[in-house]
Amino acid sequence: MKIRIQKRFVIMLAIGLLSVFALSCGGGGGGGGGDDDDDQPLTITGESGNQVNLNGDWDTGCLVMDVGESERWVTTISGSNFSQEEDEWLDSETCNGTSDLTVVVSGNFVLGNEVIADLNGGDVTATEMDLEITSFEGTIHNQDVVDELNADVECGFNDWALNTPKELFGTPCSPDANDKEVLYIDDMVDPDVLYTGDEDGPDDINGYPAEIGSDEPQERL
Repeated sequence: MKIRIQKRFVIMLAIGLLSVFALSCGGGGGGGGGDDDDDQPLTITGESGNQVNLNGDWDTGCLVMDVGESERWVTTISGSNFSQEEDEWLDSETCNGTSDLTVVVSGNFVLGNEVIADLNGGDVTATEMDLEITSFEGTIHNQDVVDELNADVECGFNDWALNTPKELFGTPCSPDANDKEVLYIDDMVDPDVLYTGDEDGPDDINGYPAEIGSDEPQERL
């Protein structure tokens, strides 16, 4: 699924930072539970009213950012754990070839209540979610970007190296360790499509997004 992004980590352009997601089991609350339950499939109520298994890979496909730039997100869900990979191309609108940079965010989540959220002016059943990020890793595949990051001491480092992952969790570039989100899934289409809250929209009284973002959904692979 697409994890909501807040732009903080800047190289030549902004690198997306992970902000949120989590899932619900039938919409009645609950969570990842103990270790024995961490990889058990979780479900949320889909557009059809049926429970939809969220385990697997969810893909945005290639997204054009600005002129000449593109990105792609793939999120893997396994029980109450997730890993999301974002690749960015600084000179391609088609996501072709090796990306210029890769960000991988991972962590776990607990499940919340079902709520009514707005999607393009209509009401849909979404699920509250609480996310805990445990790792935020960046890898640069472009030497020009490596040189600029080192010159700027980006994220507090001057030892960036080509194709070498760097753990950024807890640095000035890191997203918050905890956040709130909502999740909605349309299972009336094939493949299923997953949506999260609109990061530019209002929050409800409990701090969860009150609207669903419609511009960057993820399809089930």
